[in-house]
Amino acid sequence: MTDEYKVSAWELKKHLSRQVRKLRLQYKIIILLLVLICLAICGHVIFYYNYLTDLQYDVLTEESKVRTAVQYRNNLIPALVESVRSFVQHEDNVFNRTVDARERTLSVNKLLSGGDRRPTDDASRDVLQRIMAIGEQYPLLKTGDSYQLLMKQLSEAEEKIMAQRILYSDVLNTYTTAMSMFPGNIYAALFGFPSYDYFKCSKGSEWSPIGISK
Repeated sequence: MTDEYKVSAWELKKHLSRQVRKLRLQYKIIILLLVLICLAICGHVIFYYNYLTDLQYDVLTEESKVRTAVQYRNNLIPALVESVRSFVQHEDNVFNRTVDARERTLSVNKLLSGGDRRPTDDASRDVLQRIMAIGEQYPLLKTGDSYQLLMKQLSEAEEKIMAQRILYSDVLNTYTTAMSMFPGNIYAALFGFPSYDYFKCSKGSEWSPIGISK
């Protein structure tokens, strides 16, 4: 072996030490990268879980507001029914000599049958339509202060219901979109996030004179 290829033991040891330090540094870098990747994945999962959870509670909150607004509207209907009954009974007492007084009272009670109960959304619509029909038969009823006040409150309640349903649809759209797009669809399936239905319009749900589509 020539002198130019001769390496002393000290130089060889120094070279090997440098290689070991490089390997240790690379090992530490790889470990650090793996830790950072795991932290990034965990952070991403936690972020999306909290994000979808927040959207889900927004949907539930807006749905609760819709139900509250509907319940408020439904609570007004018995008062309106009693107002109509009281008016008809008063008119019958004033005009008790009219032959058809009893028949008119019976017809009103028949139209309002079921109005004492807390109505469902469909039942509310039916009762309100019956009240509208009675109002057409009794023009003085429509001009009464109590009747007009209750109808105003019902109109405001209908507007509130419609506004709340629009807000509900907006937050539900955001939630559904987040669950449908990658990677939200994976996390939604992984954590079992439920889906919710939009409110559907019913045929013939408008009722005069308020004319609010429910």
